[in-house]
Amino acid sequence: AVLAEASAAAVEGAERLLEGELGMSRCDAASLVERLPWVLSAEAQDAVRTLVAALHEGAGLGPAEVGGMLASHAAVARTDAGGAEQLLELLREEAGLRRPAQLGALLQRCPRLLVRGDGAEVRRTVRFLRDEVGLSQAALAKVAAQHPQLLASPLEGGLRKTHEWLVDLEVPPARIERIVRSHPKALGYRVEGKLSELGDFLMGDLGLARDKAGAVVARFPQILGLSVADNLRPTAGFLVNEVGVPRDAVGKVALAFPQVLGLSVACTLRPHVAFLRDELGVPPERLGKVVASFPHVLAYCLESNLRPTLDFLHEEVGVPRASLGKLVASHPQILGYSVATKLRPTVGYLVEEVGVPSHRIPMLVERCPKLLGCSVSRNLRPTVSFFREELGLDGQQVCNIMTKYPALMGLSVDRNLRPKLDYLTKQLGIPRGDLEAMVGTCPQLLAYSLEKRIKPRHRLLEGRGLKLGLHSMLAPSDLTFYQRYGEGLSSMTQVCPRPEHDSGNYYWHPSASLPVQPKPRKARKPRAAVAVAAGRRHSNSKAPPKQREALGAS
Repeated sequence: AVLAEASAAAVEGAERLLEGELGMSRCDAASLVERLPWVLSAEAQDAVRTLVAALHEGAGLGPAEVGGMLASHAAVARTDAGGAEQLLELLREEAGLRRPAQLGALLQRCPRLLVRGDGAEVRRTVRFLRDEVGLSQAALAKVAAQHPQLLASPLEGGLRKTHEWLVDLEVPPARIERIVRSHPKALGYRVEGKLSELGDFLMGDLGLARDKAGAVVARFPQILGLSVADNLRPTAGFLVNEVGVPRDAVGKVALAFPQVLGLSVACTLRPHVAFLRDELGVPPERLGKVVASFPHVLAYCLESNLRPTLDFLHEEVGVPRASLGKLVASHPQILGYSVATKLRPTVGYLVEEVGVPSHRIPMLVERCPKLLGCSVSRNLRPTVSFFREELGLDGQQVCNIMTKYPALMGLSVDRNLRPKLDYLTKQLGIPRGDLEAMVGTCPQLLAYSLEKRIKPRHRLLEGRGLKLGLHSMLAPSDLTFYQRYGEGLSSMTQVCPRPEHDSGNYYWHPSASLPVQPKPRKARKPRAAVAVAAGRRHSNSKAPPKQREALGAS
């Protein structure tokens, strides 16, 4: 009907407007007329010119830019200029898009916003994002600029329903706000189909609890856009079937590093696994454990991270290539340390300041690869100063400690070493000089837990009236110690934290002072007689002399 009523002048006017003024190609102009014949009328052409003027004044858009919007969204031509001005005012005042360039870029990326009338729907969406999701005006402006389609999405059947799905997964409100800020597309995914399948995969296939599934989504919101059938399930199957990760551990891997589920099997995962197995020499039977304990290794760049670390450990530190696989299997996190800012400075400190001979560094790293992950300024240097200044050890003794028991150097001075030193000197009454000699020869004495080993054993012996050397008190296993000096492992519970305080203080169970009742033993043939008959020397005890004296006294 429009074509029938259109005069030749009106057709020429449309051609002049679309091709001449708006710079549209003949093909785009013909497509617009085919989809929207209304534009052939003189009334429509006047309305389009008014709209172009409004968009130029409010959003800084030129005629050619408006022509491009008409080519992609023909319905924009029917937008009333007054409605466009109201929309621009709304975006300025409530969404925080103050500059015309911001508004123009937003409308070009999402012309559908102009089709939504006077902006009433956009206003409801903006207020939902501000009041219910919790976005500030600055964050709202950033989200709108990154993903303007969010403002054009339906609110009731789309955005709010997705928000409710995240709340149902027990994602905290602050994390939902962070998800929308970092990944605005998240609220645009529909619950029906994609999101419901994702929930079934996380809680069904991976066996995650509801709140843990929410934690995975919060840490890796891009997972909302991945296909369960094409991405997530094949990746989980690869980890189980080809890497050797236990099936019940895949959920823990996803919780620790959910980004692993978004890595390509062909382009990323399989090449990394081949590197760990073939180049690094990680035993195949331990490969699954390595990935389960440190899945981040599958995301590091082979050329700029993993291979340089491998070359440094072998060529500069001197670790034999045959030992690298076992080293990484025991501490895979070492592959994540930067050579320039972590590994090389730490090795330089050990050699140049602590005085560890360079030929001993490979053995030290093999025995305790975690040492290379310690901060020189926050861990190693304060610990070395503690041994030298508070314990009185000289440089050679500190170096010996480093090589004999390197794990000791990673302990906190304030939270671990100094409280132990104070307890050993004040409560056990060990002179500093004697303690210096003990630690110099047996540094692992300071590695035992103060609350779980030193205090309970000392107080148990004190209650029994026994005195042992420090090594004899701490070195035996719990089973050996409490069977020998207590009443079996049940006596471990006689020293426990005060229930009314969580301060780590201990009190004595009333039965702790009871004497040890020796258990009756079955009669057996004396071994001494057999030994003498055979011409062999026999000792009544294999315990050290001091320990035998203490046992005899008890």
